[in-house]
Amino acid sequence: MRVLSSERLTNNRGTRITLVDGFMQPHWKSHNRKLSAMDPFRKDTRVVKITMWDPNVRSVTRPRFQLATIYELKKIHALKFYHDVLQGSLQTVGSNDPWVIREYGDFEAVKRARTEEATPLTNEGDEDEEEKEEEPME
Repeated sequence: MRVLSSERLTNNRGTRITLVDGFMQPHWKSHNRKLSAMDPFRKDTRVVKITMWDPNVRSVTRPRFQLATIYELKKIHALKFYHDVLQGSLQTVGSNDPWVIREYGDFEAVKRARTEEATPLTNEGDEDEEEKEEEPME
């Protein structure tokens, strides 16, 4: 997901980020202008808002988000619709926690990371069964 906007909460205990689809990277400026020209009701159907709560340990730095950067967010909980806007929340551990927040420079890097982490669709047990079937029976 690509960051459209980022703001600190009024109680200073977290950050609310507004995300859009990361596929729009080559057309980011025009897509951003188009979203800003829309009325709030139409805009809210195309975005997701995530509340990133600060780490419980105050000595750890909180994450900072850059506009137009692609992030992969994991362990999002309480994902729901609130006034027709998809919202969720996430508890951060630190600013550079790769298990929860992952930053990518461009969408091509995201696609490469996905293909490297992909698991094969076949099980090893299936291959053994196929080999047994091929053996001639006497």
